[in-house]
Amino acid sequence: MKNTKTTLLSLAGAVAVSLSSAAMAGYPEKPINVIVPWGAGGDSDLTTRIWADAVEKELGVPVVVINKAGGGGVVGTSFVANAKKDGYTLINAGLSNMLVTPNFSKTPYTFDTFTPILKMTSVPLAVVVAKDSPYKTFDEFIAGAKANNLTQGSWGASSSGTILANIIADQAGYKVKYVHAKGAADSMVSVVGGHIDSAVSFPPAFGPHVKADRARALVINQKMDDYPGVPTFGDYGIQGSFGGWSGVFAPKGVPQEVVEKLTAATTKVMQDPEVIKKYQNIGAVVDYRHGPEWVSDMKVTYNIMKDAAAKAKK
Repeated sequence: MKNTKTTLLSLAGAVAVSLSSAAMAGYPEKPINVIVPWGAGGDSDLTTRIWADAVEKELGVPVVVINKAGGGGVVGTSFVANAKKDGYTLINAGLSNMLVTPNFSKTPYTFDTFTPILKMTSVPLAVVVAKDSPYKTFDEFIAGAKANNLTQGSWGASSSGTILANIIADQAGYKVKYVHAKGAADSMVSVVGGHIDSAVSFPPAFGPHVKADRARALVINQKMDDYPGVPTFGDYGIQGSFGGWSGVFAPKGVPQEVVEKLTAATTKVMQDPEVIKKYQNIGAVVDYRHGPEWVSDMKVTYNIMKDAAAKAKK
């Protein structure tokens, strides 16, 4: 009797696993929602939309990008942290909402709340002013910030933008008053509108304004062909990496089949010249990564940020 019972339980378990695998083999069977925890038009929004448009053709279902801004990325990120672990609700992940904010402020999630799936792009940070700004160079901006109470747009007190901007300002010897917006795109609107003196921003957000001669990049993380003549932070003796990135995470516990299908689709589209060109057009660099080595690299950065936050609280 005992053997019979054990056999029946084993069969039941096998059937359950089989049914689960069969169900997941059909993934995706309905639209996938990707939450961008920032406003529309910023670097995170644009890079995610390019990815979504490309992979939905491979997956055969709509991949819908939804902006859920607020709290320096915490609102949208927390929403996904509590979503079903079925692969149909994903989060646009980046330096700010995954590696910086959980360490510098109290959030209902940490890096370990999610399953990292893939990284799409990298983008360099820049300090940007309006075209008619009296500060034509970063040297002039530094002098102006030392003499006046200049304002600088960012996207949350504990966001990567503000953290990195503080590092830059500290090394260059100036201070600014931060004006926080829902995202880099909103900050740029305030810059070109003359409401704030400057902003820290990424090419997808500031690029269109610079190319339309409405704004000027004073200094940037790395040399870029699209912005010839713009000096780097290194040129000013400022040490550190000031680059953002855009990726896709899922709530922790999502089936491995979801990860595999999304990375397989992404691996294909990231080799498409048209997709690469779209990213280049917004100033983003294709930096496709996934897997254990990438996750380990992020954890190193996460712990660096954790240590920096601990020192800042002393």
